[in-house]
Order: sequence, then C-alpha cells, then structure tokens
Amino acid sequence: MTAQAVQPAGARFDPGLFALWATASVASVAVFVLAASLGPVLYGVPVVVALLLGLVQGGAIVGALIWPRVAAAAAVVALVGFAVWSPATGAAPWPVPVTSIVGFSLAVGLVVGRGLWRPGLLAWAAGVVASAVIGLVGAGATGADGAITADLVVFASVSAAVVAGALLIARWQEVRRQLTREREISAGELARREVAEERTRIARELHDIVAHGMSAIQVQASSAKYRIPSLPDEAAEEFDALAATARTAMGEMRRLLGVLRSDDTGAETAPQPGLSDIRGLVADAARTGQVELVDETGDLDGVDTMTSLAAYRIVQESLSNVARHATGAATVVRLGRLDGSLVIEVRNAAAPGRPAAPPAPDGGGHGIRGMRERAELLGGSLATGPQDEGGFAVRAVLPVVDGGTTT
Repeated sequence: MTAQAVQPAGARFDPGLFALWATASVASVAVFVLAASLGPVLYGVPVVVALLLGLVQGGAIVGALIWPRVAAAAAVVALVGFAVWSPATGAAPWPVPVTSIVGFSLAVGLVVGRGLWRPGLLAWAAGVVASAVIGLVGAGATGADGAITADLVVFASVSAAVVAGALLIARWQEVRRQLTREREISAGELARREVAEERTRIARELHDIVAHGMSAIQVQASSAKYRIPSLPDEAAEEFDALAATARTAMGEMRRLLGVLRSDDTGAETAPQPGLSDIRGLVADAARTGQVELVDETGDLDGVDTMTSLAAYRIVQESLSNVARHATGAATVVRLGRLDGSLVIEVRNAAAPGRPAAPPAPDGGGHGIRGMRERAELLGGSLATGPQDEGGFAVRAVLPVVDGGTTT
C-alpha cells in the first residue's frame, strides 16, 4: 500500500506494487461474483440491482489504488445499497452481508493504507452509522434484534481491525521513507565532507611540494647571470624569461589554491617524506644560498610518522620563504629535542644588499598558515617573526608520540 500507486512510464518494475495490484484485482472479481450471485439467492435482491451493486462494490477495491476518494464513496454506496434492497429474512446476516463486510473493509483499508486516512476514516464512520440506522429501523419491523446487533458488531469490529492495520502499515511505510531520505541526506553530506577534506589535502600538498620546486627554479634562473659571469647575453635573457615564467606560475598556483583551499582544518597528513629527508632538502637549498643544518635530535626512533612528515614540510616551506624573500641569506636549520618534543628552528639573516621582506603570516600565500595548521593538528605550536638583528625566524614545537616510526 504505497502513496504512489501508479508507476510512471519507464519506471523500474516494482514486485511489491505488482503483487498489490494482483491481489486487489482477484479480491475485486471475487467480491463481484459473490455479491452478484448471493444477493438474488439469499436476500431476494433483483438480479440487475445485484449486478450493479456487486460491480460497484468490487470496483471500489481496485479503484482505491487509482481514485481513492471516489472508491471510498463507492464502497459506502454499495454497502448501503445492499442493506436497503435486501429485506431482513433471518436466514442470512443482515443488514451487512458477508460480501459487503469483505468488500467494504478491503476498499476502505486500501484508501487508508495509501496514506489518505481522513477520507478512509470518514467512509468507515459513514458506513458503520448508515448500517446501524438501517439495522435499527429493520429491527423494529422484524423483531430480530439479536441477529441484527450481532451482524452490526461483527461488521464494525472487522472493518475497524482492517482500518487499524492499514493505519499501522501506512505509518510504517512513512517511517521507512523518512529513513531512506535521511540516509540519502547523510550520504550526500558525507560525500561533500570527503570532497572538502580532499580539496584541503590537495591544496596543502600542492603548495608544499610545488612551491618549493618552483621557488628554486625561479631563484636559480634569476641568479644565473650573477653566478656565471661568462654567460652570454642571449642565455641570460633566456634565464630571465624562465624566472618570469616561474613567477607567473607561482602566482597562478596561489590563485588556484584560493579555489581549492577550504576552512576545514581536519586535513590528512599522509606519511611521505620525513626527518631523514631534511638533510637532502637542505643540500638542495644550499646550491643557491648558505644553508646549514644543525641536527641535535639524536635517536629518531621515537618520532612518529605524522610528526616526521610535519617537520619536513615546515622546513621545506621555511626554506622556500627564504628563497623568495631573502635570496642568498645565510640560513640555519636546527633540529632538537625539548621536554619530549621535537623543536624545529629555521633562522635566516637579512638578504645581502637589501632588507628582508618577511612573508605575511596569514596573508595572500598559504605557506605560514599551512605550517601553523600542521603544528596545531599535532598538538604543537608554531611561532614566526623578524629577528632583532635582521632576517626572519620560524620556530615549531611538535609533541613526539613514543613508539612511532620514522619515515
């Protein structure tokens, strides 16, 4: 008994709906045949009238799946019609024959089961009241009070039980539909959240990985004509064009990150490079500047994978900032331990020949902001700022989880 009884064209086959239609059709034919045959035999109803009332009564069962309100009214008409046209003889139940009880109960039950409980209950009440009035009038004329009362009680009880069952089924189906909608909403929200988290992870990893390499390309291309005095003018122009292209690509990448990045801080920290890779990172940076590594961490077995990755990314971003904002400045990368935490310091002096231009902590780029997020996600902290003697310093403190493994 669904609220949508007729499937739209091209809809998927529904076995439950097909079974409902089949059952209703069989019941409709059975009620019509019994009402049309028993009416004239047991109650003396004219054959033509019995055929018409049987057709209305049987048709109301199938009609409840298509035109429920019309079917409810037709069931009441057929019920009253049989009661009026069949005299009380005492030889059979009256004023509601068994066929009328079955046909009326099924029709009203289907209407209620489709969720139209107001028309269904109104039809049930009208049928019970009309039958009771006809029975009381007939009882005064025939004197068969006991039989009529028993018939009315059986009719009211059976039909009420069918209507109550239909109400329960309708409510159960409504709960199922609500649960299905909630599952769909929850699935949609989960998918959107996963997309947002993936966008955040891509944005952070894209900046951390690509920005460092692009900065190195730009710095090497810009400084080529100074590092190689014998470089031909044509080659110098090519390097300048390469540096300009790298700068343009960096700007476009930042605009792309503005689209990709979300405010969600629950980003994933996938274990890729780690502490053991920082030495190579410093060696690459030393090709374009004075970069020194001071490693005082000692045994690295106690540093977990996520902390190791965060340390690598913080050093990588710090060196990228030095390359962009203090090209050629002397830089010291220091790794140490303090009260069970990993301490990372990257300090650079002022750029040769010009004052350093430190990056804004939460400005147009995502570098320092990303480093701070990484540290806070692990329960640590990150401090940045200019030094009194010039230059810039980054200091991160990351808690170390015992028993981890180093990437």
